[in-house]
Amino acid sequence: MAIGVSSKERKPVATVTVGSVAISIYAAPVTVRAAMPAAADSSSAASATESKVYQSFQVAHYEGARRILQRRNTLDKAKALAKEIANRLSRDGARAQYLTEKDRRVLILAQTTTAPLGLEVDEVCRRYAEFQARLTTGTLDEAVSFYLAHGQRVRHGATIESVYAEYLEHLVKRGVGHYHLRDVKRYVGNFVAAFPGLISAIQTTAIDAYLSRLGGSARNKNNHRHGIIAFCNFAQEKGFLPHGIIHAASATTNYRDARTQISSEQQAIDLLQPTDIYSPEEMRKILAAADDSLRATLEIKAFSGVRTEEIVRLWWVMVAEAEGCLKVPDAVGKISARRVPLLPNLQTRLAKYSAELKRERISADLPSANSLTRAWARIAAKAGVPYKRNAFRNSYITYRLILTDDIAKVAEECGTSPKMIRKNYQSRAAIARTTAEDWFSI
Repeated sequence: MAIGVSSKERKPVATVTVGSVAISIYAAPVTVRAAMPAAADSSSAASATESKVYQSFQVAHYEGARRILQRRNTLDKAKALAKEIANRLSRDGARAQYLTEKDRRVLILAQTTTAPLGLEVDEVCRRYAEFQARLTTGTLDEAVSFYLAHGQRVRHGATIESVYAEYLEHLVKRGVGHYHLRDVKRYVGNFVAAFPGLISAIQTTAIDAYLSRLGGSARNKNNHRHGIIAFCNFAQEKGFLPHGIIHAASATTNYRDARTQISSEQQAIDLLQPTDIYSPEEMRKILAAADDSLRATLEIKAFSGVRTEEIVRLWWVMVAEAEGCLKVPDAVGKISARRVPLLPNLQTRLAKYSAELKRERISADLPSANSLTRAWARIAAKAGVPYKRNAFRNSYITYRLILTDDIAKVAEECGTSPKMIRKNYQSRAAIARTTAEDWFSI
């Protein structure tokens, strides 16, 4: 968009006078250039431009030492605005003729006070009123005190996008894992996209509203919430948010799923049934339908309890058959490094594979958790068994608890906490010990 010559360099097209106050009006047409679509038979890639000129008028006046320009699209509207301004300035100026001795003394003192600021008294007053109006609560004195206590170390003007970029760079330098970084991008990246602009302007109510709109269970909402809180903690540590007070994310609501209301005995029985595990017979069918390379991943998953994300990072050299354990180093484990026992049935099954197969990564042909999961689902369908998400690991934990009766031991083997084991597995209906023994004899 192009605007014509400055109003200071042109003669006014009209002047509105009220008393001793004269307000000038200048013609200031606006020229807008827009790209035109290329002709259908044109061989040129560039499009022509079309200029349109729109009528516009500027009303110029001074408020103290500050020159103010306001624009209207017709001369009549510009004259109406000029008259309104001239009336106000004439009225306010006329009052100066009737200043009392006290008023004159106050004015002189005010001018002396504002002189070091390089501002006229009226401009200082206007700014004070504007700043006070911007405060939703409290006074300017309180705002200044708050700034002195909390705001002097804040890196003002930081956008959430720039802080997020620095946060990702920080995480990479810290050496966080691939899945940690993936979750940050999932939980925090979407939040950043939803709140463009200054990070300091984001309020708790806005974050709460954002979280409430997310789908899924309370766990999904809390995962997003915890990711946002960690991001804002970083912003506070690095000075993008003030220290000494809680930030907006930390005051957001934690979510909980509503408890199921049990209304019948049958419903109570159904709630106790473990629907996320496989029976030994179902597992035999699945293994029989798989080829060697895929079968090995299923065996390790079902009879050692490792996570799918860990299997795709496991190498055959980590399967220490001679030592009777599976070594999960920190670079592979989701939480931390651990050793998982190779139970007799798994040792027997792995011993049948050739040395040629036991090279490189265990899941070399399926390098991601998603691709491996989809392959397992296809094998389950081929075997005529419904695919159940995470059922191989759930089966291992369920049957292993029955045989060991040791929550801490099973939690250590699976790289989780006793708390999670108790929460997710202890309320299940009783399963016969013979069923668990059958699982680990497959």
